[in-house]
Amino acid sequence: MSGKAAAAPADGEAGAGAGKKKKILLIVIILVVVLAAGGGAAWFFLGGKKKPKGHGKADAEHAEQSADGDHDSGEDEEEPEDDSHAKPPVFVTLEPFTVNLASEASDRYLQVGIDLKVSAPDVAEKIKVHLPEIRNGILLILTSKKVDELGKVEGKNQLRIDIRDAVNKPIGMFKAPPESADPLKWKPKKGAVDVLLTSFVIQ
Repeated sequence: MSGKAAAAPADGEAGAGAGKKKKILLIVIILVVVLAAGGGAAWFFLGGKKKPKGHGKADAEHAEQSADGDHDSGEDEEEPEDDSHAKPPVFVTLEPFTVNLASEASDRYLQVGIDLKVSAPDVAEKIKVHLPEIRNGILLILTSKKVDELGKVEGKNQLRIDIRDAVNKPIGMFKAPPESADPLKWKPKKGAVDVLLTSFVIQ
């Protein structure tokens, strides 16, 4: 009897010890889960939002460059580019003209060489396409001039203007000068922009 009675408390103590171990193990597992969850949350809210080292500096430099770029673009708008320095001039040489001038006293004729300064290479191609019309227009202008007119500088400059217009009309680039502009000084920006008299002989 005494042996059985002594064994009973021993089994009870063993069961109580096992129960304590299970509780401790459960507490440890809960603590591990809580710590892991807390660490993950901390990383998400703190570490995950941090920018790489030097990123802020790069953003600042980018902002400065953008500001400088905006400032430069404003200056470019205020100061338009000078096309005369950007590209070489384009010239078209016409075959020399020999015409009789309008004169009551005696028969006089004019030999003139003409070079056209054009705004772009494609204008030169358009002039070649419309060359018969252009030469016809120039011949009509030359034969309408008198010796007295062409003997003066003003008359020669007016002839240059008339020839320029006779070139620009067939190619669809004629533009009349503004009323306030001096016709002898004003030049169009497109088409034949100037006429050069490379030779000029009246006989």
